[in-house]
Amino acid sequence: MAKKSNTVFLCDNCGETTINWMGKCPNCNSWNTLKPFTEPKDNTPINNVKDSITESSLTSINDIKTNKNIRLSTNIDELDRVLGGGIVSGSVILIGGEPGIGKSTLLLQVSSFLSRNEKVYYFTGEESLEQIKLRAERLNLENSNLLVSSESNCDNIINTLMENPPSLAIIDSIQTVYSSSTNSIAGSPAQIKNCAWALMQVAKLKNITIILVGHITKEGTIAGPKILEHIVDCVLYFEGDDKGVYRILRAVKNRYGAVDEVGIFEMKGDGLYEIKDPSRIFARSNNEPIFAGSIISPVIEGSRVFCVEQEALVGSSAFGYPRRLTMGYEQHRLLLIIAILEKRAHLNLSNQDVYINIANGLNIKETASDMSIAMAIASSMTGIAIQRTTAYIGELGLSGEVRPVRFLDRRIKELKKFSVSEIYISKRSLKEIKNYKNIDDIKIIGVEHISECIKKLGI
Repeated sequence: MAKKSNTVFLCDNCGETTINWMGKCPNCNSWNTLKPFTEPKDNTPINNVKDSITESSLTSINDIKTNKNIRLSTNIDELDRVLGGGIVSGSVILIGGEPGIGKSTLLLQVSSFLSRNEKVYYFTGEESLEQIKLRAERLNLENSNLLVSSESNCDNIINTLMENPPSLAIIDSIQTVYSSSTNSIAGSPAQIKNCAWALMQVAKLKNITIILVGHITKEGTIAGPKILEHIVDCVLYFEGDDKGVYRILRAVKNRYGAVDEVGIFEMKGDGLYEIKDPSRIFARSNNEPIFAGSIISPVIEGSRVFCVEQEALVGSSAFGYPRRLTMGYEQHRLLLIIAILEKRAHLNLSNQDVYINIANGLNIKETASDMSIAMAIASSMTGIAIQRTTAYIGELGLSGEVRPVRFLDRRIKELKKFSVSEIYISKRSLKEIKNYKNIDDIKIIGVEHISECIKKLGI
């Protein structure tokens, strides 16, 4: 009788396991993501296991005491905002992003500051100690008591954390760490899963904050099994063009704070600098010349509001099949807006290429920008420029109706910084807007349909 194999195939994308290898994962339908994974052998007789089982201890939630000083400030307000107020003791944080976007730079700045008053370990499997020293000198990180190691063996790292626990430990990166108890190479799904699980248990047991750096795939997700993001307490993504100067740090999971909170940074030669007023980098001032297809719009990211420059370019299609391309805006949302303009506002875009760009690499996901995107397209198509003193806030329905959006008062307050004097909103929001203060110098115009705004533009 053939000996039963304990090797299964694990999907890098979703964590699904199969007995046999297949070209496409049966769960997430991803191609070439099933990798071999050897399950640990368990020869313990079931009777011995039953004898060793004890009842779990239960504690009333009213008897659990929390530490008021549970958070550590990183001295970087933008990072503290994304984390929900600072680093939570005993938490596990995963940070991912494109190569060269600034993950290691940010963590070296944070660890160097915290090491002045706390014990901080920095484990790197990608760089030598000399390279870390050169980066610290370039970032002008002085008076630092940071302890650095080039250790990649997860077992040795765990022993160090258990014997002499620090306040913060950084693992750069989780894909380079391996455990001798797992029969696979570093970076494999099995190694990533087992090492992350072991580090998480140490963090909870010793109340150590652990930050894991994660590589990302070509699709933009963190490499390794999806269970990695479920294990950790917080997942942060660095966004932006690594060739540009601006970086956006976004929280996509946070057990101790708001999700979708963002921090804005500027990359300079001596490190990352936080941007206190994002509107000044995402929108042009009123003194600059205006052109058709450009419009300013307030967006909400997490708990903050800032204005961004939204640009549209419409031109005749040269190949008979119109192109619709976006940078920083959802492609499917653009297709809906174009369909609404064609059907409800009678704009002929069937033979026109439409390009949308959001300034400086910001990704807009909320629907409150629908009306401003639609007006930018109409402006570019007709060549009629929209004045910088005019703004549009509203979501579009498939019938062309303009729907109310949340936090109108905060959006209007931000627009006042750009001397906006005329704002178009949903007519259903006029009753609500009467309760707001400090808008006496702004003309609020309620509209029911997108065609009303296009007619007022002169089309």
